[in-house]
Parts: sequence; structure tokens; C-alpha cells
Amino acid sequence: MSEPQALHVLLAPEGQLCGNGQLRESIHERRSRKGNDYPMWYLTPEKVKKLNLTDESGVEAVIAEDSSTIAWLKLRFGGKRTTTNINKDQLWEIAPEPPEPDKRRDIGIKRKNDL
Repeated sequence: MSEPQALHVLLAPEGQLCGNGQLRESIHERRSRKGNDYPMWYLTPEKVKKLNLTDESGVEAVIAEDSSTIAWLKLRFGGKRTTTNINKDQLWEIAPEPPEPDKRRDIGIKRKNDL
């Protein structure tokens, strides 16, 4: 297992980062352009708590090796930037996938005859 290293973190209330699917798209795009091992991970509130990234509850996070990635995400989504010393192998083990797809809502117009 690799040694812990300083990584960049963006913390935000649950749903602020992954609520509309754009973070998922961003992770997919980076990994398709730069390789499946691109060092960027999404953490659900449960995983944030497990890794003791904050004392607050209901907080999701993105962790990345590249500080400019986190800077861009902060501009896009808001949140609080910080750093943490963590083992990248551990992140790959607990958070290899981007956020779940956003739940699609039916926004179609229902006509009286369709009811």
C-alpha cells in the first residue's frame, strides 16, 4: 500500500456537488481524457465521516491530487477547500466510482386526455 500524501479536498453540503450530475460528468471526462487512474474521487457523506474529513454531518467531498482540479470545482459548485493526508490506495478501494447518476424527473406536460 502506498504512503499517505497531501491531497486536495472540496467539502460541501450533501447534494451541492453531485446533485445535478455535472460532477459525475466531470469525473468521467477527466478519466476518459487522462486515463482511468486519474486521481479524483467522490465521497458520499458516509465515506467523508469514515475518513474523518470533517466534524459536520451531511457533507460530501471530492478529493484530487491536482489543486487546480479542486479550485475549478470550487468555482463551479462552491464549498470549502482543504487538504488532507491520505493514502490513494485507500481512496481507490472505497471510492473508485463517480457519484451515482442524478435521478431523472418527469417534467413532461400531462394533458387532460392522458390522465
